[in-house]
Amino acid sequence: DEIKDNAKELISFLQNKNIDIIMLTGDNEQVASRIAKQLNISKYFSTQTPVSKAEYIKQLKKENKTVVMVGDGVNDSVALGNADVAVAMGNSAGVSLAVSDIVLLNSTLSSLQEAFVISSKTYKFIKQNLGLSIIYNAVTIPLAMAGYVIPLVAALSMSLSSLMVVLNSLRIKMIDDTLFFMLIVGIIISTGLLLIFV
Repeated sequence: DEIKDNAKELISFLQNKNIDIIMLTGDNEQVASRIAKQLNISKYFSTQTPVSKAEYIKQLKKENKTVVMVGDGVNDSVALGNADVAVAMGNSAGVSLAVSDIVLLNSTLSSLQEAFVISSKTYKFIKQNLGLSIIYNAVTIPLAMAGYVIPLVAALSMSLSSLMVVLNSLRIKMIDDTLFFMLIVGIIISTGLLLIFV
C-alpha cells in the first residue's frame, strides 16, 4: 500500500496527544515494517486477517483501553464493529460504512485529524457547560428559594444560564475566547443588576 498524504502529520499529531498508534495490516512483514518505519509507528502487526484484527481489538478492550479504529476496506469491518469508536474513510466499502460511528466525507487524513480536534474541543466544552450550569444555579437557586429573588428574575436568570451554555458551545467554531469572556462578564453583571434593582 502507498502511504496516504498527511499520514506522517496525523501520526505525529496523535502521538503528541499521547495516543498509542497500532497498525494492523494484511500486508506481509516486509511491507508492514517499511510503512511502520516511514510513519514512526513502533507497534504493528502484519498478515492480519479480518478475524485476527477483531480479536486484537477485543483484547485491547479487555485491558480497559479505549479503542478508535480507522479503516476503509471490507476486511476492516469486523474490527470496526468491535471498536469503541469506528471511523470509516469516505471511500470505504459499504459494510465498513454501515458499522462505523463516524464516516468522514472524504478520504483525506487531514479530515481525520480535524475530527479528533473537534471531538476533543466538544468534550472540553461539554464539561465546561456542566460546570457553568452547576455554579450558576448553585448561586441563583438558593437566592430564589430564600425569597431574595422574585419569580420574574428567577425565570430570567434561568434563561441567562442557558444563554451562557449556548455561547460557550459556539466557541467551538465561531467565537474567540476574548469575546466569550466579555459576554460572560456582561451576563453576570446583568444578573447582578437584576438582583439589586428588582
